[in-house]
Amino acid sequence: MELVHEIAIDPNFQIPDVPANALQRCVRETMHRAYYNQLRRDLAKDPPELEFCFGFLMELKAMILDDILTAQHTRLKGEINTMLDEPKLREKLAENTLDVMEVMKYIIDLCSRLCSPVRDDKVAELRTKDDLIDLFQGTMDLLELMKNDLTNYQINQNRTAIEEYSAKREYEMFQKSLSENPNGCNLTREWLKAAYDELFASTEDSDEPGSSAKKEKREDEETKKALVDTTSRGYVKLVQVDEYPGFPETLKIDRLKIELLAEKFLQIVMCASSVFVTCNVAGKQISESPDFKKTLKDHLVAITNNTDEERIKADLEKIGEQCVKESQESAEKLGLEWSIEKTTSIRNQINALLNLENPIRKLVHQRVSTFVEEMLRSPTSVPHRLLPGLSVIQSELCAFTSKFLRLCVHNRKTFYAMYSSLILEFQGHAPSTHAIYRPDSPSSMPGPSSSAPGPSSSSAN
Repeated sequence: MELVHEIAIDPNFQIPDVPANALQRCVRETMHRAYYNQLRRDLAKDPPELEFCFGFLMELKAMILDDILTAQHTRLKGEINTMLDEPKLREKLAENTLDVMEVMKYIIDLCSRLCSPVRDDKVAELRTKDDLIDLFQGTMDLLELMKNDLTNYQINQNRTAIEEYSAKREYEMFQKSLSENPNGCNLTREWLKAAYDELFASTEDSDEPGSSAKKEKREDEETKKALVDTTSRGYVKLVQVDEYPGFPETLKIDRLKIELLAEKFLQIVMCASSVFVTCNVAGKQISESPDFKKTLKDHLVAITNNTDEERIKADLEKIGEQCVKESQESAEKLGLEWSIEKTTSIRNQINALLNLENPIRKLVHQRVSTFVEEMLRSPTSVPHRLLPGLSVIQSELCAFTSKFLRLCVHNRKTFYAMYSSLILEFQGHAPSTHAIYRPDSPSSMPGPSSSAPGPSSSSAN
């Protein structure tokens, strides 16, 4: 289920050509080495033993028929079964007339007809090999790559169906867990309630006694909008801290991803804040000099990669030194004086960013949060303008928002029915978390296949 979920939230998901897991890769290489060493030993005997080689040829045939070809390849399957007919080849093996190299050439020709153009170089490389074992290994590797290509193609062709299946199956599994543990939704309820209260509590408190009918009508008409607004606020709250206390059960499968995104959120805030501080102290001539902001930002991003609340203090010291260094260098190039007071001011102000209540950090934090929340509320609306001060971090913010948006939209689609029930509960209706899954999402709730636009390039600096 985790693999299906990963495909659903990652539009660029592909099965890699080489296993990403180091242990899996090591085991695979060791097994292949042992296999081909055995083949080499058999061929080195006098006379050569070809039984193992024959089994290998039949394995290649089976891979092509079962893993590469489809039901539509009727004629080609007939051709392969004729050319690689096992009884006939075994008869030749018994008569010691089996030309293994000739059979391999036919199989390589088959691969050249079936593989994608990107694998043509591999085929050309195989045709230059004279060593039979190298040919065996290269052909097997090529067929594995072709299987991957076919799998990735099928994933792309059926992405919408996979996303829908993932959403429905995840919801069904969650509802099953609730039937066994009725309290398994408490943290989700608390998480959504906190976001809902931030958005709507003051409005509801201000309602006059005589407005109950109007309030009921508003609740009925705006439940969908309230759901989108509430979940958007809730999602943003998850990345505003390293570890959200009372992490919602409905996002458990994505917890690690969200915590990593929280680190990126912190990085964006600290880098933008540091550039803001440096430009204020350095002055207009330096801050508006060509590429000063971008170069400084790029260096700060490199410094703060993998940062979190525990490491940020040490990172801020490095940031301060980098900001001073680049400001001084720019001042020298522009023929401007640089005072020790400016150096001290930059260091002190950047170290002060450690405080969550620091005015600059708080301002940037709010602007980043607002932008991300607006994207979550209406990802298909264009343009989304960056607030002042964020254009310097635009590429990083777009990358962050793209990943986060995909994850959140899928979660909102998956648990839309349950979140709707919770919103109704917050509005005073009877509580229920066992709503039926709804595959149809309202227009304000785009499904996982929706693509999100980036911010307008005309954003203010």
